[in-house]
Formats: sequence, structure tokens, C-alpha cells
Amino acid sequence: MQAIERLNAMRFSRPIEGRFGSDGGGAPVRNVSRSLCARRPTKRARPGVVLGVASILFLVLVLFFPEGILGARPPHGTLTSVCENANLKSDPASVDPGSSGEVGFACAFTPSFVPAFTVGGLPPGHFVKAQATVNGFLAPYASLWIYDARDDTPGPCANRGGHLQIPSGKTLKILTGDWNYCAEFLNVGQAGLPTFSVSWTVS
Repeated sequence: MQAIERLNAMRFSRPIEGRFGSDGGGAPVRNVSRSLCARRPTKRARPGVVLGVASILFLVLVLFFPEGILGARPPHGTLTSVCENANLKSDPASVDPGSSGEVGFACAFTPSFVPAFTVGGLPPGHFVKAQATVNGFLAPYASLWIYDARDDTPGPCANRGGHLQIPSGKTLKILTGDWNYCAEFLNVGQAGLPTFSVSWTVS
């Protein structure tokens, strides 16, 4: 951290030596200059100068002490899962050939719910920046999303709380909390839904 020197302008008056008056041992004082007796009117600081100094001081403080002005930066977040991609469970557990709809994925739905992954290591309301790499996500899948695991509302993925569509290779801002996957599919064939995998890189 670099130190900043702060200079205060100080004004000094030169003292007048000797004692005034004829009985003080010095020469009588006559015709004292009015500049010594009369007060000069105080000069007001020009607003433009004061504003300029304040702005420069603020910029210096922000540049050298950003945490003191803007607050400490939050710690780096994490994205973790307690299950492998292959161990994710679907809801519903199976789909009918020829059907279209959506299916959710989590580590477990029953007997107790376990989310697909959790974002932590940050205060509530903060987020991590993460990039997803998706493999094997082919037809009949149409789109892949994540959503707030607390929302068990059935229906389209885009109607679920906190929904974010996953574009492979692009960065998402994911808030702290528990998350599940949601995949939309169209006209499932006799082979059913294929398996796919998702891996995350937190930046």
C-alpha cells in the first residue's frame, strides 16, 4: 500500500520586534501604517478551486485505498455438487415416446431432496461467474436451463424461479444458493432421452 503525504498550507506573520511607545526604550512610534492597524477583508476561497481539490483528494483515496471507500471485496465463490453428472436423478423418472415437455435434474428428489449443485462462499445476494461446457445434449433435447432449487413449480423451464438458460461456452452470473437443471425436449423417440454431461468453470 502506498502512503500519501498530506500537506497543510500554513500562514505565518512576522512578529514586530521592540516595544512601542516613547517610554519603552525605543523610538516613539508615529505614523503607523494603516496596513498594520486595519484588518484586511478575508478572501473567500473560490468554489472552483475547492471543488477541484476535493475531487483530486477523492480520486487519490479511491486509487490508493479502494477498500476503505468502496468496502472490502467479497471472497471468491464456489460451485460444488455432491453427485456426479451420471448420478443426477430426473423428475419425472421417465417420459413417453412421442411426448414433448420438460424434465428436471437433481442429485435426489426422494426420499429427501438434494440439489444438483450449490453456489456458496459468498454473502447472500452475491454471485459467481461460471462457464458451462455441455456434452451430449442433442435432440430430442431443445434447451437446457438452471433454476432455483427451492421452486418446485411444474411447467416450462422458463417459468421457474431464477431460471437461466445455459448457452455452452458463455459465462453466467449465478447467485448464491441451491440450483437444479431443467431440460426441454420435443417428440421423444423410442430410445428415450439420451444422457448428457455438464461441467463448470468458475472465473
